[in-house]
Amino acid sequence: MAVADSPPVSNLSQSAPTEASRGSFFRLNLLDGAYAKEMLLPMSLGMLVLILILAGNFVYWAINSVVNQGMSIVPVIKLFFYAAPGFAVLGIPVGVILGVCLVLNRAVRDNEILALRAGGASILRIIAPFLVMAALASVINWAIVEYVKPQTNALAEKSLARLMSQSALPFIDSDRYFHAGQYYFYVGTVEHGVMRNVMIYQRDSSRFSSYVPSTFPTVMIAASARQNPQNKNQWILENGYTHSYNGRGQQFFELPFDTTKINVESQINTLFGEQKDITSMSGNELMQKFEALKQTGSDAGQLNRTEIEYWHHFSLPGACFVMALCAAPLALRYAKHGSFAGLVAAFGLAFLWQGFDGWFAALGLGGLLPPIVAAGATNVLFLIVGAVLLVRER
Repeated sequence: MAVADSPPVSNLSQSAPTEASRGSFFRLNLLDGAYAKEMLLPMSLGMLVLILILAGNFVYWAINSVVNQGMSIVPVIKLFFYAAPGFAVLGIPVGVILGVCLVLNRAVRDNEILALRAGGASILRIIAPFLVMAALASVINWAIVEYVKPQTNALAEKSLARLMSQSALPFIDSDRYFHAGQYYFYVGTVEHGVMRNVMIYQRDSSRFSSYVPSTFPTVMIAASARQNPQNKNQWILENGYTHSYNGRGQQFFELPFDTTKINVESQINTLFGEQKDITSMSGNELMQKFEALKQTGSDAGQLNRTEIEYWHHFSLPGACFVMALCAAPLALRYAKHGSFAGLVAAFGLAFLWQGFDGWFAALGLGGLLPPIVAAGATNVLFLIVGAVLLVRER
């Protein structure tokens, strides 16, 4: 009878762990610190690897500039370090993925996750330190995007302009279109500083307006062109023709020339050295530019591009957390299939993130999506995917 009057043991055993688990979810322990510390090395390695991958074109350009155009290697290396923060912005999310996958993969293979699950820890509690590290990486990434990258990109542009002005040869590649100021250029080939098969469209045809009141560009075609050795602000065009057109687009006259000069490099230096590209602007500068463009009645494409770049200041850093949320359940699920199974799956998601982000940005530039949606839709989509993967893993 005394035994019957005692309180039921099963009720105590069920309620006590529940209350303890509620209080311990936000309580840090040594394992949280160990996992966070273990993530630092693979995160750093992942960021550095992507920086080197993204810098591949830059490395080729630097070698070509030093070897073939006689540039000093010191300013070229300095230019690379100025450009590095821009590469790091894309490398940090990849570093987060690498850190999450490698640490969780090792923990699964060492049966740490199994022990934690047997001790009553939920999947969400197990991956909590990884999500906290990803959130910290998002904050650091945002600080780079907002404060570091605009400054270093501006320095890189000025450094590039100085390299161009100091170059002994025209800073032009073969078979390329480009524009500066009122000129649009096509250069067929470049050999030893001499450009062949040059075509130039002059948007401002005011010097011919008394003869041809037309909005069509004046076209200059030259067999060769080179930089004026006495004046680096000029190109010397040889053996060519100048074509002008009437209001209906018909050729009005053709003027041959043996030699003529146009001011080019000063326009290019102005383009790279003084005008600030939107990738070199902080959030406040982008909003000021957006307001200025609206007041001047700029086209919708330029307005959308500026506003999308502004919202990317927030969506790109947020990708660190989103990618961690997707990578964690994938690493847990596929760790038993091999050391890098979850890593490959997570990196596949990273490439998908880049693809969807480019697709949504294109829709935003075309005016089919509001700029804030175009910049943030990818994060929202992958946040949902990560949440679904997490719920299924539980």
